[in-house]
Amino acid sequence: MIALALLALGLGVANLVRGGVALRYASLLPELPTTVPMAVVAAMGVFWGAAWTTCAVGLARFRPWGRRGTLATVSLYEINVWVNRLLFDASDYARQAWPWDLLLTALLLGLVWGSLSLHSVREVFVPSRINSQEEENNH
Repeated sequence: MIALALLALGLGVANLVRGGVALRYASLLPELPTTVPMAVVAAMGVFWGAAWTTCAVGLARFRPWGRRGTLATVSLYEINVWVNRLLFDASDYARQAWPWDLLLTALLLGLVWGSLSLHSVREVFVPSRINSQEEENNH
């Protein structure tokens, strides 16, 4: 589960960096023609960065909301990514990368949903089990 938490943290950091880079471009190149305003790209980066980082904390601490939140986040994130691709990819090169991007999407969804849907993993995130583990650690 720690590996999945690290993956979520990596996605969180990557999105936060993307948001920061978009803000930097917006300030350095205000006249740069883009299909999506850099402020929107920055806002999405910050939003998804915060969401993924929150999920990483929940997974690392084995919180029930961490599991549910990660399942929701990965699904909504990929929907957002593909809506953006379909609406805003302007170059032929970007469209040529779609098969590879689709494979990466399927791998990410399969990894997250597959691992978090395992019965043994679901049991770890049950609230009563977490409370009993905390009580044992306090004694």
